[in-house]
Amino acid sequence: MTRILLGATAFLASWSFALAAPSVPTRGQVRGDVVHMNQQFHILDDNLRIASIRWIPSTDPLATRISNLPQMQAPTAPNGYLLFSVPQKNTSRNPQPAQYLKITAFYKDGTQADDGDGVPWSTAYKQLLYNTTFYPGQGVTTYFIIANVPQPTRNNPLTKLILSDPGMQNDSGYPRVYRLLNPVVK
Repeated sequence: MTRILLGATAFLASWSFALAAPSVPTRGQVRGDVVHMNQQFHILDDNLRIASIRWIPSTDPLATRISNLPQMQAPTAPNGYLLFSVPQKNTSRNPQPAQYLKITAFYKDGTQADDGDGVPWSTAYKQLLYNTTFYPGQGVTTYFIIANVPQPTRNNPLTKLILSDPGMQNDSGYPRVYRLLNPVVK
C-alpha cells in the first residue's frame, strides 16, 4: 500500500512540475513549421524573423514611393500595401546576398495575396539587396511588400501568413514552409 501511495505521489509531483515548465520559446533555432511574430526561423543559410507588419493606405506618401519601385503594382483605393520588416542574419560560412522570402497573406474573408518574387528591399525602398554581400554573422533588416490588399480590420483580420523560399526549398532538417498564425498588423 505504501508503494502505491509513494508511486502515485511521485507521478503527481512529476506531472505538476511538467505543467509548471515555462512555455517561453528558447533562443534556439525553430525546427517546427509554426512560428510567431518576432520568432526566429531558418531559410536557406539565413535566420529571419517577422519583426513587424504595417498596412499602408494608397493615399500615404510612402505608398507613392513604394509604387515607384521596379515591378511594384500601385494599389487602388481603398486597398494599400502590407509592409513586412524582416531582420535576417547570414548563418552560412560564405558571404551571400540577402535572402528572398515568399510571403502569402490570408484574410478571414478568404482574400489572399503574396509578395510576388519575394524580393528583399532596403530601408530606403529603392534598391534590391541581391547585389549587396553580407558576410557570415552579419545581419540586415529587409522589407517585403504585398501590394493591393485591403486593410486588416477586426471583422476581416489577417489570419495566417505562409513563409518560404520562393523555390520552396530549405536546408536539410528544416521545414520548407512556415506558418505564422494571427499576425499582428500595426
